[in-house]
Amino acid sequence: MAKIIWKGFTEQIVYAPHFPLPADARPLLLPAKCFWLKAILSATPVFLPVLGSLYLKNYLLQTDMRNKPWILAGMLLALLLGVVHECLHAWAYPRRATAHIGILYRRFLAYVSCGAPISRQRYFVMSLLPVLLCIIPWIVFLFCPSEAKNLASLCWGCAIMGAVGPCPDYMNALSVFRQVPREGYLQEGTDGHDYWFVPR
Repeated sequence: MAKIIWKGFTEQIVYAPHFPLPADARPLLLPAKCFWLKAILSATPVFLPVLGSLYLKNYLLQTDMRNKPWILAGMLLALLLGVVHECLHAWAYPRRATAHIGILYRRFLAYVSCGAPISRQRYFVMSLLPVLLCIIPWIVFLFCPSEAKNLASLCWGCAIMGAVGPCPDYMNALSVFRQVPREGYLQEGTDGHDYWFVPR
């Protein structure tokens, strides 16, 4: 896990120290058109099982497990876990790395910046670790009995937001899968964009 430095509430992203990029580093290309639509679509394999499980559970228990105020509370809880989401990203970086984590107060959006190079495989782990914030509450929801409707609704709301929230991370992982060779490494540049290269 990288050394995390909390930058607090900031107006702009406070970038972490960066290792020099190799001269042949190439930018990771992301969709220029309809990025958010494509990112949300990339979340479908995670989103649909969580959505379907609610209706399946209702059918199996012959009751409605939905309590809308508690579902909304779960969604709000997922939003408040934004800093935890970024910490999970930082966890995948090596110990020698330094990561800055903060919140853009104008957008109430958490961020992480880490300029250390990581392997393609570790990049996948880094991108997908925040899915734990979907999987853990979803498992709790699946095991909730019919009497625990409030807890089930809270966990389901948190899980559905945890499935959709990392959709830009899914898109990044998909772009790496398509563009970066297996022996490749990735690194955040000083402009905040990701670059990839193959060590020599």
